[in-house]
Amino acid sequence: MKLILARHGNTFAPGDKVTWVGSANDLPLVESGLEQAERAATALEGTKLAAIYCAPLLRTKKFAEIVAARQTTKTTPIIDNRLTELDYGDWSGLSDDEISAKFGDSLKNWINTSTWPSGCHWASSEAAVTAEVQSLVAELETKHADEAVLLVSSNGRLRYFLKLIAGEFERRVADKQFKMGTGKISVLSSQGKIYSLLSWNQDPAALKDLLCAARL
Repeated sequence: MKLILARHGNTFAPGDKVTWVGSANDLPLVESGLEQAERAATALEGTKLAAIYCAPLLRTKKFAEIVAARQTTKTTPIIDNRLTELDYGDWSGLSDDEISAKFGDSLKNWINTSTWPSGCHWASSEAAVTAEVQSLVAELETKHADEAVLLVSSNGRLRYFLKLIAGEFERRVADKQFKMGTGKISVLSSQGKIYSLLSWNQDPAALKDLLCAARL
């Protein structure tokens, strides 16, 4: 199975106040975010996607719909709550500076080491999110063992797919290479239950040759 992971596009336009947007903030894609979705659709239009799954938020659904519209075979994105962005609790709607002023080093620790903060009322937990990712992937292995699947989600959630590969999450945290930028794509491949990372946090255009070479 090939897991193609996509982060939704931009939800802030130039000049907007950039704040933390979690599952409680259902923002749509802005113009540049729609353009990012189109670029992903272009890169993936030659890839035979057995299914497209996305979180229920506007930004992920729209991104998935744009990709689906460019597929040769009619595909309707499937909503799965296990792809929903994290609930950032008291951080939601605040800027980086506002979070740092109120909560000290917790923001720096999350950005640099993916350490969940305490006392900020984040919903769920790292263990629960990891379990949800593993549960989703186990189902996909049964349904799409020899196929390619696109999952559209958000940065806070997508990093936990690295845990499918022994030690990969920890290595990338140490190197500060665990994030996915808006509109970026990553690709994981599995042989049975063994996963490998083909690419992480790449521009869709850069992945077109990889996707074609893999005959997805």
